[in-house]
Amino acid sequence: MAYAKQKTELKLVISIGANIPGILGDPIRTIVAMRPQLETSIVEWFVALNGANIDSQNIDKSLSFQWAPLFETDPLGGPIDQPKFINTVLVVEGESFYSVTPNEKAAISLMKKFLELERIAGRKRENKEISWGPRSLDIDFISWGELQINTDTLILPHPRLSERNFVLIPLSEVLSKAQGKPKRINSQNIWPE
Repeated sequence: MAYAKQKTELKLVISIGANIPGILGDPIRTIVAMRPQLETSIVEWFVALNGANIDSQNIDKSLSFQWAPLFETDPLGGPIDQPKFINTVLVVEGESFYSVTPNEKAAISLMKKFLELERIAGRKRENKEISWGPRSLDIDFISWGELQINTDTLILPHPRLSERNFVLIPLSEVLSKAQGKPKRINSQNIWPE
């Protein structure tokens, strides 16, 4: 039996969260304000990667930005008295992505853009003593296709993805829009849950 060869999935997956007010307002307003800036940063990064090989006037039409709904989630780790987080996930894909092979240099370049957006939103990373503390904006680069890297700047795929419902649940919402939600069946008492 012959199977058709499928293109490798080259989706970018990014997680966004906030749990304290920043210079752009409360966490929801911060995420809403940063949404177009995040999309613009990704388009600019992608155009810079492709140079003359891409029509920069139409790139935003060839990339698909799929946003999950906003979710309120409990903090994971860090100080016990911090506020709940507002989280979402962005999945970026499109035919244009097939022109670039995921690579370490490009991924680190994109991560630097995310760190700059966090700074613009008022995040200060100076306090290294508190892990997973309150943040005015947190942008995590979760994955880019099948790229695997492990540097001081970035680890892909995100090493704790399977432990983070605040990523997995929004991500499943985005993926279910494209693929359809699975139908839960009645196990008729033969499948204990």
